[in-house]
Amino acid sequence: MPKNTPRLAWAACVLLLPFHSPQASEAKESRPGVYRGYSEARFSEWQKTSQYVTMSDGVKLAVDIYRPAENGRAVDEKFPVVWIHTPYRRAYTDAKGELVNPLERLHLMPLLSHGYVVAAVDTRGRGASFGARRGFQDRTEARDAYEMTEWFAKQPWSTGAIGVAGCSYLGGTTWHAATMMAPHLRAIAPGCTDFDKYGFVSRGGITAQFNTRPENPGQDYGQGVVPVESDTDGRQAASAIAEHIKGTPMAELWAGMSYRDDVSPLLRVPFWRESSVASYTKEIERSGVGIFIWGNWLDEGSFEATLAYNNLNNPRKLWMGEWGHCEVGDFPMATEFLRFFDHFLKKVDNGWQREAPIYYRTVNAPTGKEWSSTDQWPLANARNQLLHLGGSASPGVTGRLTSKADATATVSNEFTVNYDPKCSGKVDLYFLMWPCGVEQHGLSYTTPALSADAHIAGHPMVDLWISSTTPDADVFVYLEDVAPDGTASIVTHGRLRASHRGEQPTPYRNFMGLPYHRGERQDAEPLIPGKPARLRLDLLPTSTIIKAGHRVRLTVAGADPRQRSRNVQFDPPPTLTIHHDRAHASQLTLPVVGTFTAKVHGE
Repeated sequence: MPKNTPRLAWAACVLLLPFHSPQASEAKESRPGVYRGYSEARFSEWQKTSQYVTMSDGVKLAVDIYRPAENGRAVDEKFPVVWIHTPYRRAYTDAKGELVNPLERLHLMPLLSHGYVVAAVDTRGRGASFGARRGFQDRTEARDAYEMTEWFAKQPWSTGAIGVAGCSYLGGTTWHAATMMAPHLRAIAPGCTDFDKYGFVSRGGITAQFNTRPENPGQDYGQGVVPVESDTDGRQAASAIAEHIKGTPMAELWAGMSYRDDVSPLLRVPFWRESSVASYTKEIERSGVGIFIWGNWLDEGSFEATLAYNNLNNPRKLWMGEWGHCEVGDFPMATEFLRFFDHFLKKVDNGWQREAPIYYRTVNAPTGKEWSSTDQWPLANARNQLLHLGGSASPGVTGRLTSKADATATVSNEFTVNYDPKCSGKVDLYFLMWPCGVEQHGLSYTTPALSADAHIAGHPMVDLWISSTTPDADVFVYLEDVAPDGTASIVTHGRLRASHRGEQPTPYRNFMGLPYHRGERQDAEPLIPGKPARLRLDLLPTSTIIKAGHRVRLTVAGADPRQRSRNVQFDPPPTLTIHHDRAHASQLTLPVVGTFTAKVHGE
């Protein structure tokens, strides 16, 4: 038995919940983050039990179940069930010996007081569950979600109305639960996750984010996981953990499939298609589940949230905050989950479907005006502001970003790619979901100081003409907000491998007017060294106000600190040239609400 696996069984327990009972005369109010008069907080206690549930192929999954309780006993009533499907341990002890309950971090425990059962399930090959993981969110895992959903529906304490929720990987398992069309699944709440697996993990053809991290013995294999109650000495958990090592290593899985249509050397199937939620759009729609998609602008999954919203016809909403991965800031997400699940699992007519379907927060908005609602994304009232790259630029010397092109321009700028970029300040690159600032990185182009606030809302687009000394190159683009004191923050970013620059017809109903780079092997177009080639790429969506007196900066680089594969590129590193002459106009297009008032340099 691994030394980090606790031997002490976690017995059934009863704990007090935060309790609020609304007055009978409380006026009804239901809107994003506000919910009064519809759902009474009846219970102040909960009881927890845990057990194994055996799947149809014999693999046992570990399950924790939390039920409303009174006077130390679980209430003998039927309730809707909301559950999570996690590879990161449904309950575990941390380095300080403290118990960690992911349901608390996901804002789901307060549902108990309002008459819900909540539950956590270790995915197969993870936590205290048996088996080995095949790939990453494969059909086996999805079938487990189907079976667990129907198991919850049949329990004597269940009404048969089931919901699934989760963020990050758990957001993905939430989506995949819906792809199986379980008869009793009524609602899902996926957060900060992907819809198109290849478009997320290998955006622009570059596998450059957290999915490439090495396996973690603790969270990935199950050390420290709490055994189920019947496993009094922890031996079953230890046996389960011993099976986990046989699972597919995530980084190797993605590294083995450079193109969208590649067959995985590890699994012998075209795994991008199997693991992508977008492959099962018709199934999700046929399921009829209600969907609450939530994400953040400062997160890699922001585009995926807007893509999912725009390509499904289920009853659905999109919530976008201004924070990082799986963060909700000061927004009462527990209240929003209660509104959502009350509507779909309890059939409470609380107005959820009569509201504007998109609710989003704007970075740097004035106090009291941070949140907005809209019927569509991108916004109907955003207009395109075209800015031209110009002037002489080199690492440490900034070029110009202007609203008027220089009709006499013959300038091109070049830099040698730095394959060892360093983050400014101390940063943990193991799980970095947003790029860090790098000083004097690549080439930068900057506007004059803005004379008024500018609201950038939508998907910025970059149209670059580049050439390289090599037959391929990676291009990373960062849109930055530069304060008067020189402090810079990344507003949004994008990336594209030059050989993936070809644009193909999109398979989506609504790709929001953006260029689609399919990324199949037949689409590859190597560069001709020294010859300019056009690259059009969209940056992740945003809603951000750049303050008056600040400048907008566009930085183009050839590597990113989060790109773990950068050390297997060209040797020596390529020299990239950005062209912005009369024949090759490199440009930035900003979606702007209102005005954009940066004067042309020299005016």
